[in-house]
Amino acid sequence: MKKNTNIWKDEEVYTLFKFVEKFKTNNQPLLKAFELFANEYKRKKNSVRNFYYLKLKEFEKNPILAQKLNINLIAHTKTEQKFFTIEETELSMNKINSLLKKGYSVRRACLEVAQGNIKEMLRLQNKYRSLKLKNKIHDCFITIKNSRKQLFDNNSKFQQKTSNILQMPNRNNPVLTDEEIKSLFMGLVNLVKKSAIEQFDKKIYKQLQDANFELRKSIKNLVTKEQEYLNLRKKFDLLSNEQNKLKEEITILRTQNATLLSNNFEKINSLKKYLKLANSNPKQNSQN
Repeated sequence: MKKNTNIWKDEEVYTLFKFVEKFKTNNQPLLKAFELFANEYKRKKNSVRNFYYLKLKEFEKNPILAQKLNINLIAHTKTEQKFFTIEETELSMNKINSLLKKGYSVRRACLEVAQGNIKEMLRLQNKYRSLKLKNKIHDCFITIKNSRKQLFDNNSKFQQKTSNILQMPNRNNPVLTDEEIKSLFMGLVNLVKKSAIEQFDKKIYKQLQDANFELRKSIKNLVTKEQEYLNLRKKFDLLSNEQNKLKEEITILRTQNATLLSNNFEKINSLKKYLKLANSNPKQNSQN
């Protein structure tokens, strides 16, 4: 009898979701997670992907199933990106710049504009820094472009082809003058400077990209921590309500217990009075 390999064990489901959770935390593509899991468990990559999204919908409808497998659905929740409109961008950035002129930090200014909403504050802060980074890159490229133009405008006697080969004009006399040799040397120097500038451009651009990536990763982690805090806050409120109910029940039980003790005390006093009367009339008791 052929074994059905399409059946997923609970251990495989848990491992798959942990794979995805790890890749999402590190801002890595999920397709890579599906591929690695497929290779390890001898499954097809597309089948793993389809199963993940199907199982995620099932867990979202019934979170108890996810809890039984110890899967944190918060780490798998899809966040819909809210884009800035042109008007919203202009208005928000003007407000932030106005607060910065008053001595506010970027974070405090964004929090002020967001009216205390942490998630909106992070969104504004990310937008502000991305625009600032974009402007810096633009200014950097303009400066480099102007520098290049200034360097190569001085060498009008040479023509530069796309292959970076300098071609001198045709002439009958093969002997180069001192002025031509000097111009040729300056052209070579300019080529060296251009190569150095291009390498510097690539290095700066890569550093800016890495900084932007780390910033986005930090903001995403902050949003996740905020969501976890809100969930813990809800649980705390539920426990507080249960604690108050238990206190009320304890108060009722104490009242009932005090009432029972009072009734028993009255019965004991009555019994003591009866015994006292009985002991004070022993003759009557013997006649009876």
